[in-house]
Amino acid sequence: MKIDRELVSKVAHLAALELTPAEADALAGQLTRIVEHFEALREIPDDQLPGMSDPPAATLRADAARDGKPGGLVGRNAPDFAHGHFVVPRVVSRD
Repeated sequence: MKIDRELVSKVAHLAALELTPAEADALAGQLTRIVEHFEALREIPDDQLPGMSDPPAATLRADAARDGKPGGLVGRNAPDFAHGHFVVPRVVSRD
């Protein structure tokens, strides 16, 4: 798959990046080489790939009931915290 400057420019616009035409050309060439590498890897037969081992079991935390209130660290780090809640400026008025 060939990636051209037009596609790079379109993605750069969506990502709010400003690229010069030279940067877009260079990036198009680099991305084309990356995609070609993955296409070459796709052609390797599955029987030539080493088997995958199972991932190690994840250690899970204990499932313990809590009161649902945020811990003291949350209240100490919040800009304003009162009665177990974050205090924020009013964003909706009653006018």
